Amino acid sequence: MKRNDRHPYLCTGITAFAVIAASLCLFFTLFHFREVARFLDELGAILRPIFMGAVIAFLLLPIHRTILRFLLSMTSEKRQKNTKDVAFLNLVAIVCSLLLAIFLIYLLLAMVIPQVYQSVVGLVNSIPTYIEVVQGWLQTFFEDNPDIQASVMSIYNSAASSLEQWLNSDILPNLESATTTLEWLRKDIVPNLTGVVAGVSGVLVGLLVLVKDLLIALIVSVYLLARKDIFAAQGKKILYSMFPTKCADLIVGEARNAYRIMSGFINGKLLDSLIIGILCFFCCSLLKFPYVALISVVIGVTNVIPFFGPFIGAIPCGLLIFLVNPLQAVYFAIFILVLQQFDGNILGPKILGDSTGLASFWVLFSILLFGGLFGFAGMVLGVPVFAMIYSVISRLVAYGLRSRDLPVKTEEYMGKTGPMA
Repeated sequence: MKRNDRHPYLCTGITAFAVIAASLCLFFTLFHFREVARFLDELGAILRPIFMGAVIAFLLLPIHRTILRFLLSMTSEKRQKNTKDVAFLNLVAIVCSLLLAIFLIYLLLAMVIPQVYQSVVGLVNSIPTYIEVVQGWLQTFFEDNPDIQASVMSIYNSAASSLEQWLNSDILPNLESATTTLEWLRKDIVPNLTGVVAGVSGVLVGLLVLVKDLLIALIVSVYLLARKDIFAAQGKKILYSMFPTKCADLIVGEARNAYRIMSGFINGKLLDSLIIGILCFFCCSLLKFPYVALISVVIGVTNVIPFFGPFIGAIPCGLLIFLVNPLQAVYFAIFILVLQQFDGNILGPKILGDSTGLASFWVLFSILLFGGLFGFAGMVLGVPVFAMIYSVISRLVAYGLRSRDLPVKTEEYMGKTGPMA
């Protein structure tokens, strides 16, 4: 048998093997889902520094490209043709972008942390006053509603009697003599303290692991920024070796479009949230709201979440202000509505533009879906990820319609239409 005659049988055999292997993998995943999930969790924990480094490199890429473009403009054309000189300038741009990012983060934290600390300390010191205020409200409310007061007092009397019984039966007998006290401490208190110490040590170990992962992530981000062009070229080589040229061109184009959507949305949203946080700080200072720095940080951070972010941040801040001054809480609610209208209609469109191309319904859908699956990260990244999926599906639909000589515009399919043929 000639070599060319064996080619169809070889393709058929490889296809059959791939189908059987995929079926076995699917069967194993369905019937050993917990083991597979545990393995994926362990793999994610191992590769977490890589993911964090990729995120850092993604956020630093616009700064790095700007600095590198500036350095290349200051370099002669002769030296630009030398790969070693270009690699050195690329390394300088990476170091400068990292230093600039660290400096900006330090500057932001140096301005925010002292103000937030003062706000938190003032809040903690004011808790007894808040308790007295709430007690006064409850007393006034119960005086006007004797039926509710009777029901609540019965629950209170039951809880008080249970507490008194616990003190008389468990606590006071163990404090009658030094011997019983030491025995009580040895059997009951010390084991609980051991658990507390173990919990604290677990938190410290977790912080040390996080610091270690951040250091590794910084190193990974440097490698990714230094070799991004090589990684991109290798990815294109793999694509063009596996798929036909037109299909590979489509995948490369979609990858570029996905990067444009993701980078435009994330960088624009971060800048938008920073501006909103600064505006909130100055306006709250002018309006004499309490806990200005704490409220501004909460509003700025939660503003990263599209659609629901303003409400998530405004509710706890409004409650804090309500405990101090209910009338100021009303003013704060009006101020937040005005601020978010400014952000949604003026500032946001100026910064973000049409970076996602999604209608409001799909924005809401993506936040609910990815937020329910992945929590806070899903709420932040759900919109750009869904925008990429939406873009791919739209392009595939448009390609299929054009191949059948059918109209692409949605308006052509609205209303009563006859047979498309």
